[in-house]
Amino acid sequence: MVKLLPSKQLLPVRIRLLALGLTSLIVHLLFTMTATPKLQPKPVRNTNDSQSAGVVITKQRDFTHKEPIIIPSHLDEVPVISAASYIKDARNRWYIHTVEVKEVWDVHVNLFNQVKPHALSAHDYVVKRYQELSK
Repeated sequence: MVKLLPSKQLLPVRIRLLALGLTSLIVHLLFTMTATPKLQPKPVRNTNDSQSAGVVITKQRDFTHKEPIIIPSHLDEVPVISAASYIKDARNRWYIHTVEVKEVWDVHVNLFNQVKPHALSAHDYVVKRYQELSK
């Protein structure tokens, strides 16, 4: 018959089981230990100096800022926004997203904190009733 323990009594049992497991592991290692075999060194790869030469830069690119090219829309009534407006819009949308995710997170944390004591008391009740019925 399996006996369930209340959640407060589980920690000492786990510590005792861990201690027993470590003790048996140490005894096993002491009696089965043998000398480590001699390992062979890894072979060393020969490097030649005649390998490929370094990268040679043949042309320097110009990285100066250029004015954005606004491509006219194929639909006259749909305006094309500039890159700066697009980046600003993306940043605003990301800010709205982070605010909403934080609100959802806070709601879930509050829900968890409200439910946790009831779940623990239900667990203790079930364990107590199981032990009473299994006697």
